[in-house]
Amino acid sequence: MPIDGWEGKSLYVWFEAVIGYLSAAIEWSQLNGQPDAWKDWWFNPQAKSYYFIGKDNIPFHAVIWPAQLTGAGEWFGKLFSGDEGKKLTLPYDVPANEFMNLEGEKISGSRNWAVWGLDFLSRYDPDPLRYYLTVNMPESKDTDWDWDGFLRRNNDELVATWGNLANRVLSFAYKHWEGHVPEPGELRSKDQEILRVVEAGFQSVGEHIQAVRLRAALGEGMRLASEVNKYLDEAAPWFEIKTDKEAASKTIYTALKAIDSLKILLAPFLPFTSEKLHTYLGYSESLFGEQFTETQHDNLGEHTTLRYRPSLNENQWAPSQLQPGKGMNQPSPLYRKLEPSIVEEERARLGS
Repeated sequence: MPIDGWEGKSLYVWFEAVIGYLSAAIEWSQLNGQPDAWKDWWFNPQAKSYYFIGKDNIPFHAVIWPAQLTGAGEWFGKLFSGDEGKKLTLPYDVPANEFMNLEGEKISGSRNWAVWGLDFLSRYDPDPLRYYLTVNMPESKDTDWDWDGFLRRNNDELVATWGNLANRVLSFAYKHWEGHVPEPGELRSKDQEILRVVEAGFQSVGEHIQAVRLRAALGEGMRLASEVNKYLDEAAPWFEIKTDKEAASKTIYTALKAIDSLKILLAPFLPFTSEKLHTYLGYSESLFGEQFTETQHDNLGEHTTLRYRPSLNENQWAPSQLQPGKGMNQPSPLYRKLEPSIVEEERARLGS
């Protein structure tokens, strides 16, 4: 740094690296045939940009990058795109997590004291990983990845609370209503009440997500799943159907509609199984878009870019509109119950 008293200070790559946030947006716009699209958020003072980082990167995103953007002032727009009087948008929020340790020790790649993503996915599914990382997220203090904790969270929460709810209701409906959503007739007050409780989650979960309280958002979604489980335990449609199939149809339709809403509330955290559930419920269009890679040729040479083709569905953050009589697809369990033996097996892999 050519400043008195800072002669020995070096910033290395980070001064240039953060510029990639802006240049990547410009490249994305060009690749999509909308060369000015990047301006919708980089020149828009109403745009809100979020930078998700670890606490060791706070200075680069909360001090240096805003200083670079401020220093560029109106000159960047004037020189780069011919836009007069336009300032670059400053970060709106920099949600910085603390550190996650592993089995009580600091994660170290050189010591193989780590959970490697591709290695994990060779034995487990992606959503249990996403679930445990979110419920254990170090939002306000350091946390610890513990394989026993992963096992318990998977079996006692993901499988027992949410997976069991979805599987038993969909399987029961598919079997007893010949692969269709039941025709419920007029819903009872208790049916309407549980739907009101679940649908209120679009406000409560949404507020947590907007404030980047991701642990709380996921916790609220799981709490609502527990409420639907309580509703089912009280209604007991598995017994109800033996004497009053009309009443059972109301219960199962209500549960299916609640699950259809919960699928959306949990989709930011459990996208793979939410997509599966979406298919089981008979929807043909996908919840999410499609990722793909593409080779580009530009003045830097040849390189591969990760692209995303958006879903045709928009404004999906809304309560279920599940229609009676809708055809379903054969469901299967969303999650696997794991054996206790995996704990010691995974610990044995560490440091080896």
